[in-house]
Amino acid sequence: MTGKPDKYSFILGMITAFCECVAGGCKRLALSPPLTRDDYSLVEEEARAIIEKHGLTHFHERNLDQPESKRVEWILIAGKRETIQQYLALREKGFSPMESLAPFSELLSYDPANSVHTGYDAYKAYFGNTENQET
Repeated sequence: MTGKPDKYSFILGMITAFCECVAGGCKRLALSPPLTRDDYSLVEEEARAIIEKHGLTHFHERNLDQPESKRVEWILIAGKRETIQQYLALREKGFSPMESLAPFSELLSYDPANSVHTGYDAYKAYFGNTENQET
């Protein structure tokens, strides 16, 4: 492939792949790619439909604890509402995936000893820093 892929299709493709991982039991929780407010508005309806077609639950993380100039949003994808509640409990303790994924590694089903890249790494490789970007 030459050039960047279509951002809308890339985001929905990642959401679909993460839904398959969660629905298949490979992951307990997945985070969509980091989304600007405009990205979220663009994909919200289709993303929710994809998640619900997989029989999964979701939550829109707005990251209001971050300065607006650095804020990105994402969609939490889980098989069980309790997994999202566990994520939110970690957030209430002050942990943020924007700072480090380490506190969330068990929920995300990451094995730090064997991990190479996350979905965020792939997304950033194509679309760079999401701060203050428009779609």
